Amino acid sequence: MHLTNGQERCLEGEMGEPLAWALARLVRLGDEFDSPGLLPVASVHIPDWDVASRRDRILSLGSEGLATRCSLNPGRPLTDGSPLPTGLLDVRTCTPYLCGQTVSRDSVVAWGGRAACAFVNSALGARSEMESYEDALASAVSGLTPERGLHRDEGRRATVAVLIDTPEVDLAALGAGISASLSGEVPQICGLRVGLGGFKKLAFAINCQGDMPLFHVAPERRAPDGVEAIYSSQIATGSDGRLDADLLILGCPHLSEQEVNGWARALADRPVGIMTWFFISALCSDKSPKTGEVLGCRGRVNVDRCPLSFKDEMRGRKVACTSPGLVACLAVAGVDAFLVTDDEALDMMLGKV
Repeated sequence: MHLTNGQERCLEGEMGEPLAWALARLVRLGDEFDSPGLLPVASVHIPDWDVASRRDRILSLGSEGLATRCSLNPGRPLTDGSPLPTGLLDVRTCTPYLCGQTVSRDSVVAWGGRAACAFVNSALGARSEMESYEDALASAVSGLTPERGLHRDEGRRATVAVLIDTPEVDLAALGAGISASLSGEVPQICGLRVGLGGFKKLAFAINCQGDMPLFHVAPERRAPDGVEAIYSSQIATGSDGRLDADLLILGCPHLSEQEVNGWARALADRPVGIMTWFFISALCSDKSPKTGEVLGCRGRVNVDRCPLSFKDEMRGRKVACTSPGLVACLAVAGVDAFLVTDDEALDMMLGKV
């Protein structure tokens, strides 16, 4: 793996302990993937950080500032109100692209988090591998990442096509089917038009196992030349057919401002018949104060937190989710969770089931 003179000096400790640690970590990662060298990154998103030792490590290694703009996956406040390291945005969400983390197409970034990484690759066209906590932190400290995989054109080509062959498509169900049936592939969904909200719903559903951080969407129902094709009806799942929940979770990934407003309009002046938890970022909550109050009167609003951090509270309950990725994660944690559609969720809240 080729390093510049400046990178060699950092690795040898001439630029301080944080950079020496970061370069050593990235060189080990690069050697594992036969990387030719290190690439500069435009931004970083750090996952799996919300335990005491990892919070302290971010503050310690970032004490002299981070090399690039950085955000965090959901979690508790990083500090007790003291200033954050320079370069670290006050953003703790699985939807950092809604909260100030802007990226340009084809820019190299280092984003962890299954929902965030799949979105930044697929919807925004930036180039990121699935970064772990340690690797993302090393990139934040150094501003670098080893060239590999999805950074390269050849790593981003579709390996299988999914042809839409039904008049209506439930994006969550389609994403869950792709995740379950096409593990490790780079799928191209053909015959589908979606906006950023649709990409948001697809991203975590497709990448819920962390092995499909890139997918493509094309309006033409035609597979790329030389790419095997299957029909969406062969793999799409559906809701689990259960409506016996005593807890409903909305906001995995975090609700956008538009989703907050939509749910608030649907519930305005109506009592809610099931315990409901809404998950949202602080920035989106601040941008939707009145509609956020509506949700707060009809359930529990969890700001900057991940549903998985409350799994102990969920055990012993029957938990309905509109996110297949969350259902999969909760099942691993021993929670009785099942998938419902948005319409089924609304019927639950309005007491129609």
